[in-house]
Amino acid sequence: MPDVYSGGTYLAQQFPDLPYIVEKGIIPTAMKGILFGPPKKGKSLVLNQLAISVIHGIDWFGFKTNPKRVLYMNFEVGHKGWQQRLKKYCRATGLVLNDNLMLVSDLMGIRLDTPAGQAEMEKLVSIYKPHLIIYDPFYKTVSVMTEENTVMATDFMDKLIFNYGVSIEICHHARKTRVAQSGPIDLGSQEMMGGHLARWVDSILSIMPVAPDKVKMEFECRHSEEPMRAINLELDRNMAGFRVVP
Repeated sequence: MPDVYSGGTYLAQQFPDLPYIVEKGIIPTAMKGILFGPPKKGKSLVLNQLAISVIHGIDWFGFKTNPKRVLYMNFEVGHKGWQQRLKKYCRATGLVLNDNLMLVSDLMGIRLDTPAGQAEMEKLVSIYKPHLIIYDPFYKTVSVMTEENTVMATDFMDKLIFNYGVSIEICHHARKTRVAQSGPIDLGSQEMMGGHLARWVDSILSIMPVAPDKVKMEFECRHSEEPMRAINLELDRNMAGFRVVP
């Protein structure tokens, strides 16, 4: 049975303040978010930096984080290439990886729209007890990228959130750019592949290229108490990561 509160007493209820993963509604506790943008524009590098910031509880592009355990499911980059990126970033920043970060690189993915994939994923969560799960990229977690399969996958992720209190961040691709006579058309979060995902998540982070090795990150956060300004990021290839720039 769900909890039912009477309107006469609801405002007097003392609900717990849950510690955020990333402040300003970017990744609240037991919620879900999405990072999307065109292919090959650094989304995975941004998520590498997110994961390392969260396991240490340090700022991520100027946003505060709480130290939490992260399970990063990477379905696109093999362990060798991923290791090289992380080594570069750790050398450049002086940060180290610790046991709060758990890394899975499975190029076939775990299909969250199938009973077998769901059972395998739930086993991982029950054993390692992460606070944040990153799926990179989302389309590798479903058998075929259809609305029906997407709904089955997100229903299962809602179950993980309810049963284990985890937060979930998924990485996803934007649609191909639309072009009119006036130039490229930016549809904001509607550029995301799969309209269900935009409705399902609590926060949307979009990465759009603005110049070679430079991107703009925009925020649509349901739980933010104030509008959030976009930030500009510049890729440092020697670091295998981004820096905030004016």
